[in-house]
Amino acid sequence: MIRLTTRKLLMPALLAIAIAPLSLAASAAPGDESRHPWNERHQEQRQALYERAGIDEATRAALEEAHAEHREAQRELREQHHERVNDILGEEQHEALKAAMREMHEERHAERRQAMQERLDALIDSWGLDEAERQALHDAREAMMADARELRDQEFDNREDRRAAWLEIRDEHRAALAEILTDEQLAELREIMKSPHAHHKGHHQEPHGGHHAPEHQANDDA
Repeated sequence: MIRLTTRKLLMPALLAIAIAPLSLAASAAPGDESRHPWNERHQEQRQALYERAGIDEATRAALEEAHAEHREAQRELREQHHERVNDILGEEQHEALKAAMREMHEERHAERRQAMQERLDALIDSWGLDEAERQALHDAREAMMADARELRDQEFDNREDRRAAWLEIRDEHRAALAEILTDEQLAELREIMKSPHAHHKGHHQEPHGGHHAPEHQANDDA
């Protein structure tokens, strides 16, 4: 019973590694979408691509202008679509639709979380950890969750500072796990976090419901 309880306490910590990027994005204040870290990363990738292809500065500027026009056109289309939907639906229907969407999202999230937990259960059981090692994992989980709660309550000047603070917590948690798990176990943990269909070798049973893990799981943050 103690082993089962400890394992269940560990699961939210491992899941937190996977879902934290979404939490950070959701907590960031709305603003210029072009300043979003994802868009900045895409911009860097485009520039690297231009550099490799030998695209001159004038052509790059024209391409960037085309990208900007495309984003603006998409924004206008979204606004027109929202206005059209509001014209079609009454206020009561609109609220009912939003409520149904929230329920479906919560159901899918619960299913994905359950599927991930089952994969993690199988992986951790396959390691054959002793009680001291499981307790150490639990303690690492408690420390990380405490730091995450403290971070959530802090105010930051910008999303970059918040992300930097999260990355520091993540790195500290990785270091704590590295003192408990072997390099092979850490690699298996990262693999199962970044792939919705990844299974520990020797465990071929399909996760409950066969649902995908959340699309927002960052491959490099596990």
